[in-house]
Amino acid sequence: MKVAKNDAKLITREFTTIYSYPASSKAISAAYIEVKGRHPSGEKEQFIEHDLHVLFYITKGSGTITIENMPYELQEGDVLTIQPGQKYFIEGNISYVVVTSPAYYSEQNEIVAD
Repeated sequence: MKVAKNDAKLITREFTTIYSYPASSKAISAAYIEVKGRHPSGEKEQFIEHDLHVLFYITKGSGTITIENMPYELQEGDVLTIQPGQKYFIEGNISYVVVTSPAYYSEQNEIVAD
């Protein structure tokens, strides 16, 4: 199944632009994300994906993804994975494709203050 960028759902936040592509199944989903700053934007906020395995493929720029207080410096061409239940946040001027399994659904995503 092909999905054109024009068919992606555009979500904008303070430092982040997200193109969320509709999933053809509940097994996998993808999005293209551009971060210019911190995501989530709150200084002590972190994400938890309770049910998802997440794979990041860096397409442009550089930045840091901190998982469970361990920073990972990333640049174009790097891949990083996150397991369900791990806390993380992203900082930098970085663009990436994110693939989740199962498909992303907002109810399993939580932002927590650390």
